[in-house]
Amino acid sequence: MLRVNGELVDPDLVEETFSRIKAEAEQRLQISCCERDPEFYAQAEEEVGDSILIAQEAEKRFEEIPEEEIKPQLKEMIDTYRSHGASWEMLEAQRDMMRHEIAASMRMDKLISDILGGDETVSEEEVEAFYQEFLEDYRTPAEASSLHLMKTLNENTTPGEVFNLMCRLREEALDGGDFEEIAKRETEKSTGELDLGWISLDRPTNPFEATLFSMREGEVSPVIVYEHALHLIKVTGRKEEHLVPKEEIHDELSQRALARKKRLALQALAKDLRKTAVIEKIDNEGDEVSG
Repeated sequence: MLRVNGELVDPDLVEETFSRIKAEAEQRLQISCCERDPEFYAQAEEEVGDSILIAQEAEKRFEEIPEEEIKPQLKEMIDTYRSHGASWEMLEAQRDMMRHEIAASMRMDKLISDILGGDETVSEEEVEAFYQEFLEDYRTPAEASSLHLMKTLNENTTPGEVFNLMCRLREEALDGGDFEEIAKRETEKSTGELDLGWISLDRPTNPFEATLFSMREGEVSPVIVYEHALHLIKVTGRKEEHLVPKEEIHDELSQRALARKKRLALQALAKDLRKTAVIEKIDNEGDEVSG
């Protein structure tokens, strides 16, 4: 367990943060990262510790939030819950908790405004810099549409027999045969689906996608071996990747750039607060854990 300036941290909060950090890393790297669990757990403890320090600082600077500032937001929250069917009895029982949550949120807003000196805007230069840094987020991937013919590998045939058959079907298509008609006649796909529609290039190392996106429109593929089956595809359409113009997403860019500006300011504050903070790892009995 963690104790930050005498305040015990809910272990579940650290576990949830650890799970998120690990899942994000595995999604980004497309691999399992179990061997990095200690690293991810240390990151989770640091992130949660920083959030506690920031919340403590917000409460220190803005201990009392005037009731007249809380009331409008409390009314809005209650009205929202009521519109979703919440009873008055339930809302009355939760009123103090809702007031506490609103006050905590308002303290955080005031703290951010305070450390930014009231400047909660981003300039055009900052928006442009953010756009250039995160260009890949706004690059639309290439797409391709195709017709599909599949033969399964099973105990009744040898891989060589199926491969030779697929080669003959490919030759038939290359010699002028109608690929769609050939696919209708020969495919063993359980759904009988021929048209795969538009597929985005998301996994360039996937053998199916790698073949599909290395072909021109109208071209018939070589035989593809993938997921215990053999495949032929004919490309029926191509859309090249393109970058979404900044002008079309200016509002989104501004919001993301401002959110990052606030996040970086809070991270800098947490780093400064750590210089004088008392952060301890303790066991369930409250004794400090060495190391």
